[in-house]
Amino acid sequence: MRAWIVVVVALASCGGIAPELVTPGADGDFAPSIPDEATWQALAAHAGNEVQSRVEVVKVLFDRHDGRLYFTQSRRWPIHYEFAERFLWPPGAPLEDHARFNEREYNDDDRQYVLGTLTHYLDSNVWTFEIFAEDTLDIATTAHVFELIRGVVFFGKTLRYHPVPAQQIAALDRVRAAMPVITTDELFAGVRYEPIALGEAWGYLRIVPAGTQPPKDLHPYDVVVLGTQPLELSPVAAIITDELQAPLGHLAVLAHTRGTPDMALKQATTDATIESFAGKPIHLVVGAADYKVELATVDNLARAARARHAKTPAIALDLTDAGLPVLRDISMRDIARFGAKTTQLARVSRLDGIRTPRGFGLPFHAYAEFLAANGLDRKIAALLADTSIRSDASRLRHALDDLRAAIETAPVPASITDPLLERVRTVLTGAHMIRLRSSTNAEDLAGFSGAGLYRSERVDPTSRADIERGLREVWASVWSWDAFAERDWYGIDHAKVAMGILVQESIDDDAVNGVAITGNPFYEGRPAVYINAQARGGSVTSASGNEVPEQSLVYTFQRRHAVERLSSASRAQKRELLSDTEALRFAEELAQIHREFVGSAVGTANAVDVEFLIRANRELVVLQARPYKLHWAGDRLIPDE
Repeated sequence: MRAWIVVVVALASCGGIAPELVTPGADGDFAPSIPDEATWQALAAHAGNEVQSRVEVVKVLFDRHDGRLYFTQSRRWPIHYEFAERFLWPPGAPLEDHARFNEREYNDDDRQYVLGTLTHYLDSNVWTFEIFAEDTLDIATTAHVFELIRGVVFFGKTLRYHPVPAQQIAALDRVRAAMPVITTDELFAGVRYEPIALGEAWGYLRIVPAGTQPPKDLHPYDVVVLGTQPLELSPVAAIITDELQAPLGHLAVLAHTRGTPDMALKQATTDATIESFAGKPIHLVVGAADYKVELATVDNLARAARARHAKTPAIALDLTDAGLPVLRDISMRDIARFGAKTTQLARVSRLDGIRTPRGFGLPFHAYAEFLAANGLDRKIAALLADTSIRSDASRLRHALDDLRAAIETAPVPASITDPLLERVRTVLTGAHMIRLRSSTNAEDLAGFSGAGLYRSERVDPTSRADIERGLREVWASVWSWDAFAERDWYGIDHAKVAMGILVQESIDDDAVNGVAITGNPFYEGRPAVYINAQARGGSVTSASGNEVPEQSLVYTFQRRHAVERLSSASRAQKRELLSDTEALRFAEELAQIHREFVGSAVGTANAVDVEFLIRANRELVVLQARPYKLHWAGDRLIPDE
């Protein structure tokens, strides 16, 4: 048997402190080479803060002054700066802060170090070397370091370079000429497991084959495996989808808001291991780096059910006639009259340099007036008071269907339509079509997004009949089964829910639509904004399975911001939907919105969810903003000192 010895080396470049060599069975700090799998495993971190899951990573430093390579023990030293500060600082030199180190070592021509990462993508068995998106390292030096690494790692013959910096992607032919390359899109094609909402759940595994809609009798204790992705889903214990998900689509946001573990696993419905658990009680862990499924007991499920409950969001209701004010004249104090969607977009509309659609608010008063004029308020009160209906899911569904049908056929009083038509003519002059967007007091709240629960309608502003049809459709959506079930899950009092409407111009020349989060969901320690975009004809929010958006992180923690592309849009034929220049400019707008919302009256939110579109003339328009809570756990948290 080979004997492994821990060697302590006195390095001339260190201030009297030497890192320990990593050897199998010994917990050291670095290795100068990786000759075998055992050494790799001694070094590698099973990282949960990378943009793809099921990867192992080893951080690399190359000292350009003395030609040494350092492969760090990356569970202990996941950050290049901390390893360099600890072991490589010249004797007697003053310590340098992290920001200045990054500025020099990623951007200066006379930098001392090349900082990179070796990654093993487990699903596709691909080995890569890459540098950070912000790095300005020239291609020749990158190739030189790549070749040095190839010569001292056991997987050198299969190692490929993954270009991330924008200037290298722009010169991809030159990069390919210098070293073997694998692109982001090629790596993304190998993804099999995609964690969407992290967490663990206990429940009975239930498989819904592809082409089948989720059954109506799903329960909160079901772990549901979906062959086809729905836009809405009754409360369940956890979600597994057959196909990759749009990370900011309605299903993902729904799971995020509920705290429901959610993951994609390609071909999950026909996976032999998953199938072996069908109908059985299981324990599922959706982790950042990997997932786990194991048998559980009925007692496990019972304890989980007792521990799980939803916190009831606070909602406010004011049925005062507040008129039809334009967006800029609506304040956050008006949320009880107009709903969260209207008041939060009004807040964005007052920010300098950010474009929102022209619009005005129709208050809850109009909804209440419509219900009262047709006796529908009494019908609603009777339904809510009938415990026999409320306790029978089938009867409740039929009662809600009847209520919506009554709303959709009842006449709209002229006292609502006449002033609305006049306001459309004066505020939305020249609009060929308008949108009536749902704005309840039970959506877009911190801890309860209500994403996709309520309808919005596109109508002809010159047609009284079409506008009245649209009003009824939006008002009726308060009483859809999905909306009712979601509110029930959170303990919201249905009698206090009202529908306002955001009346705005319909922007129909969009080339791109998307959603952005003003934070980095993958890692707390790398501040960024996360942008998802899709081409016209597709949707980020309503994406079907495997309809992948263009995903980008714009890193904001350095003076010089950088864009990292995580995937191309499935509908864009490999072309960029947002250029780097547009992504950087949008990041500045997102920073404004973040400063306006976070730290004020948005509960526990630490980020903002922003819907947007880009017009054919490349004008960016913000459609919606709502508070968002980013949850970091495990590797995604900033590590303790």
